[in-house]
Amino acid sequence: MDFQLTEEQQLLKANARAFLEREIAPVAQERDSRGPLTREEAIGFIKQLMPFGYYNGGLSAEYGGSGLDRKTTGILHEELSHAWAGLAGTILMAGGSGGIMAAPETRRKELTERVRVGEAIGAGAISEPNTGSNASGIETSATLDGDDWVVNGTKAWISNGPICDHVLVAVQTDRASGRAGVRWILVEKEVSPFAVTRSNRLLGLRAWPNGELSFQDCRVPLQNLRGPADAARSAAGRRVWSFEIPRSMLAVTAAGIAQAAIDASISYARERQQFGRPIAAFQLVQEMIADMIIETEAARLLAYQALDLLDRGEDCSWQAAAAKAYATEMAVRATSKAIEVHGAMGLTEDLPIERYFRDARALTIPDGTTEIQKLIVGRVRTGVQAFT
Repeated sequence: MDFQLTEEQQLLKANARAFLEREIAPVAQERDSRGPLTREEAIGFIKQLMPFGYYNGGLSAEYGGSGLDRKTTGILHEELSHAWAGLAGTILMAGGSGGIMAAPETRRKELTERVRVGEAIGAGAISEPNTGSNASGIETSATLDGDDWVVNGTKAWISNGPICDHVLVAVQTDRASGRAGVRWILVEKEVSPFAVTRSNRLLGLRAWPNGELSFQDCRVPLQNLRGPADAARSAAGRRVWSFEIPRSMLAVTAAGIAQAAIDASISYARERQQFGRPIAAFQLVQEMIADMIIETEAARLLAYQALDLLDRGEDCSWQAAAAKAYATEMAVRATSKAIEVHGAMGLTEDLPIERYFRDARALTIPDGTTEIQKLIVGRVRTGVQAFT
């Protein structure tokens, strides 16, 4: 892997950082405290950020996008996470290009056009009230009826669920087959209405909408069903949904949060005076900051290694799992140390330090807990299944 950013990436990173520090970071603390973004707010932020390649940058040129590679997308996402992780998560999932590419060709053009202009919110739905890590236990069903699939079930903890326009849903089409019967189906709310039955207010990432979706005799066109959930591909041959992508991006999110905590801690330690000198002069304060820097750099390298492998079209299942496990737990440690550096000020909502800590803690759960990520690494490297 080439560890050097290209000139274009360096310029994009610098321009994105300058814009985010000027336009996004100043509103993050207050707006985040008020809870989930509305659809209108999310669309507004999307249109602000689209010129830099956020949201629709991953769309291919064929569909009006920039065709950004995963590493460049990661650079952008880390910068947004540095400013406001709740917004970063919302926009990361909102594009939903994987779900859109699962749409039949007759619908794909219209859906990608809505994404191109920033007018659609996407989501992915796997978890259920009784099913989390055990995907083979999915209960939401899709039953063939004429030219439609009839979907029934409930999806829980769905990122962007309360504001989404389309959602890629994991459904069971043959209960006797267990995991082999799980398929992906694209559900468009305008075409196949479904209900939002709950909106969650989480410990962290509070601006990122999260909720419960209910599908009751929801009729979905026959062609919207795709192949097995663990190997689904679009008509273009690309993976419709790959756990490696969100896991790598959540690792990048963690690195962005930790870097924000580092930057704030260094600034505060230089300014805060105790015993006649800045606290940055105290050895134990320097040790905490050094630990934060070292661990964040390690997490960043793990995350971009996984993204580099994705760009090369290589399998990175254990690398993405390792990145997600290490980076998210690291961010909890780093932001906790940032609170220590700031003392009592780190506990108040006057500064974003407490938000960084809450956001970091919330990252350890989505797209597989830390424990599940470790079992994936163990399974791949030993060749022995610890779970099925």
